[in-house]
Amino acid sequence: MSASQYLVDDLRRTRELLGLTQEAWGDRIHFSAKHVGAVERGERPALPDYLAAVDSAFGTAFVKFYRMFVKRELVPVWYRPFIEHEGRASLLRVFHPLVVPGILQTEAYARAVLTGRRCQADSVDAMLATRLGRQEILHCRPNPCQLVAVVDEGVLHRQVGDADVMREQLTALMAACDHPNVRVQVVPFEAGAYVGLDGPLAIATVDGRSVGFLEGHLEGRVVESPDATKDLEGAWEAIRDYALPSNQSLDLIRRTVEKWM
Repeated sequence: MSASQYLVDDLRRTRELLGLTQEAWGDRIHFSAKHVGAVERGERPALPDYLAAVDSAFGTAFVKFYRMFVKRELVPVWYRPFIEHEGRASLLRVFHPLVVPGILQTEAYARAVLTGRRCQADSVDAMLATRLGRQEILHCRPNPCQLVAVVDEGVLHRQVGDADVMREQLTALMAACDHPNVRVQVVPFEAGAYVGLDGPLAIATVDGRSVGFLEGHLEGRVVESPDATKDLEGAWEAIRDYALPSNQSLDLIRRTVEKWM
């Protein structure tokens, strides 16, 4: 049995041991009975916000179990070192020319991305929980991670899922920028050819040093040597030079949402 399945089963067992219906359980943790049922049926992942609410209400330790076992469950071996760095980062800089970066994806958009990659159906929910769970670093207190995300304008127009999925995702991008620790910028089509066309990258600042990650078709590569990270930071700054300022980027995203109405 996978760690994610064990977590779901244990959530249900705990509710039943307490003699609570899904509706009563939901009232205690401030989630709808529909949400509770979807989690217990495996139709939506048990994410840290849900687990934290359960822990707070019932004195359990589901968040700890999630972080120790579920979060790494389906993360490829070659990606795990960067995930560890990302989880401790004070600053995260990400760029993607094709899709919304995972740390800003909505549940529906992320599911569409994973399905499009032809992931096995029985592993999608666990992978989804892992991906969405990474977002907790943006909301932890008192020191949430600072995020600067840059995307190519093509990301706003490439349909992932249906129109509803795209509208929700772009709206979520705008909402994310309401948080003082999150900034999203867009490289417009008018930029033409630029260094970002070489592919996505991420740079995490951990304890004053930079650690990078480069994606590949078969596997990614963690970049840790000072010379290599310096070059990667140079590439990042070159990409930023082509990006619109934050306010203009938000205006562009807002206008593009209308395309998906």
